[in-house]
Amino acid sequence: MNGIRNAWRRIADRFRRIAAFFDRNYLARTLGYLFVSLLAVGLIFYFGYHMVGRLEPGLELVDAVTKTVATTVEADGYIMRCEMPVYAAYSYTGSVAAAVPDGGKVAIGGRLADVYSASAPEIENRIAEIDTQIAQLKKNDAEDRSAQTTTSLDAEIYSKFFSIASDCARGNCGDALARRVSLLVDMQKRAVVRGSASEYEGKIRALESERKSLTSQLGANLETVFAPRSGYYYAEYDGYGTIFSADQIADMNYDEFMALIDSDPSFGNTLCAGTLLTDFNWYVACPMTKTQAASLVDMYDCSVQFLTAAESFTMDLYRIIAQTPGEGAVVVLRCETVPQTFNFTRMQKVVISTVEYSGFELPVSALRVVDGYRGVYVQDGVTVRFRRVNVIHESEDGTVICTGNAQENEAIREDVRLANLRAGKSTRYDETSFGTYYWIEENDVVIVGGRDLYTGKIVR
Repeated sequence: MNGIRNAWRRIADRFRRIAAFFDRNYLARTLGYLFVSLLAVGLIFYFGYHMVGRLEPGLELVDAVTKTVATTVEADGYIMRCEMPVYAAYSYTGSVAAAVPDGGKVAIGGRLADVYSASAPEIENRIAEIDTQIAQLKKNDAEDRSAQTTTSLDAEIYSKFFSIASDCARGNCGDALARRVSLLVDMQKRAVVRGSASEYEGKIRALESERKSLTSQLGANLETVFAPRSGYYYAEYDGYGTIFSADQIADMNYDEFMALIDSDPSFGNTLCAGTLLTDFNWYVACPMTKTQAASLVDMYDCSVQFLTAAESFTMDLYRIIAQTPGEGAVVVLRCETVPQTFNFTRMQKVVISTVEYSGFELPVSALRVVDGYRGVYVQDGVTVRFRRVNVIHESEDGTVICTGNAQENEAIREDVRLANLRAGKSTRYDETSFGTYYWIEENDVVIVGGRDLYTGKIVR
């Protein structure tokens, strides 16, 4: 019996040793598999992290630079004035030689022009050119010529020469001739500045001498025309003074204005000696669409460039006459200064420019809302910061014009400075410590595109 029990013990011990051997191998294999799996997962995360970092696009940046946005409308401009044509009392034919430069102010009974017996349009036109040149040279002589440079004059000469060439290429010979006198005057100014011609006084005397010689060729002086009332005299009259009268602007409707455009000029029976402006206000009526007119509704004043005359004036919006029903409108602009030596051709192409908004032009995609504030993220060195903005205009092209507040920025910076001064090195304050953010400023580097942006983020 003892032998049998010992035999069973030996068999059980052997099974226990075999079972223990297999358990240890299984545990080792399991631990090995687990270690390899964890290592593989770690390597995947490691390489994935760095690969994503490499594939992530960089930040799209733009500088905050002040820009002014202006509305520009090109239209036909019809000049409307309070004017009175002046006629000779007895003469029906002949030549008119003005005694007053264009735009000159005259009192009632003042001498306006002389009527001569010979009918010589070419001599009349040359005398008119001489009068214009003399008036412009006298005006320039009264100004500080030390501020004039050949560079600025060259630019003016080139611009006017190019405009004349363009007019000729388009067949607008009348417009080209209208610019001729102004070009000649600028060339004379340049010659004086460079010292290659006599002074202004000498040039003026030469022109006056030529005028006197030309006047002597016009024959006998038939009549002198005097001003029937005070006003501003212009030698040219186109017959539309009573048609495009400024007196009717206040009550005129759209159809009535369009009827004026189709009207024919009207003259008196005797020789016309020019026209008198009886009011220093004059107007430009510009037909356009209601959409174009709507862009000018809120403007206070604007710059109006007359392409034929190559001059610009500051004018204000007087009235918008809407077509009812219809899509047309007439924008009436007013100028409160009577210009001298200005080509008052009744209809001229004009370009109306009015300043609308001035601020930082940024893409709409750059705008964000943080803590209830509308603003943008900027890159400050290697750190992302948030800046508030005030959007004042949004364009159809996906951009906005926005402004900041320099005064408030200064106040916040002073609060931050004082807080840090009191705290010493123990605590560092910034604008966020006061529950606010700085406003956008000139030359801030605005982040247009980027992911996971927040104040304080470090960017590479």
